Amino acid sequence: MLAITKIYVDSRHSLPNSKGGTSSLQVEIPGGIELKPRTKVWLSEFTCPASWDTIDASNNVLYVRELGEPDRVLLIPTGPHDIESLRSAMQEELNGNTKNASMGVYHVTRVSNGTGGATSRLYKIACTVGSFELPNYSNASANSLSSIVAFPTGVSQLVSHTSTFIDLRRVHSVYIHSNIGGYQSIGPRGERTILAKVAANTGYGGLVTYSSSASEHDYVDAGAKSLNIIRLELKDSSGRLINMNGGHWSATILFGQ
Repeated sequence: MLAITKIYVDSRHSLPNSKGGTSSLQVEIPGGIELKPRTKVWLSEFTCPASWDTIDASNNVLYVRELGEPDRVLLIPTGPHDIESLRSAMQEELNGNTKNASMGVYHVTRVSNGTGGATSRLYKIACTVGSFELPNYSNASANSLSSIVAFPTGVSQLVSHTSTFIDLRRVHSVYIHSNIGGYQSIGPRGERTILAKVAANTGYGGLVTYSSSASEHDYVDAGAKSLNIIRLELKDSSGRLINMNGGHWSATILFGQ
């Protein structure tokens, strides 16, 4: 039977760290822990607020190509947008002072997805005069809004475009990186430092919670080492630190040996 050591951590009590903010945590273990070979470690519990912005610097660029000219690069204000405030922000930026003088007025409206529901969950962008297209840049370096508001690809200049989906959950899963594991796990980008992945099944302002079933599949081999400091970082699927906007989180880590 495994001898279990529980360690409770809370970002409110983190040591100062170079990463800044509350996305990372560093705690000292009084007296340290000597981990034997094949020591098992797993995340037992995790709680954090969904305090990250819907729109941030990773997804706030809207590209517009008017009358076949070079792309306009529009920066949507960052923040915890809902479907209505994002619609308003897109419309305001589209009608900004970089608009081609030959174009009319842009209108961004919410339209039905065709399922008969009362909620309008798609955007339609139309212009009173002139045609345009919305390049759907999918590469991460483009920081494109298309990661959460997608429009049909391969569509040329039209007077209006309707989105194919809107997903305002910028973070779908929280990847908890650590200095603990023996690196058997492999992340979406080949990372070897992930202790656990937690589904973020809530919108802005909600609470993300996780409780382990303690099955064999939850364990990571910590390896033999002296552990004096635990470092944890909350990242998204692209390996970026999640800006928690000052929101604090806590976790319970179990060692079995």
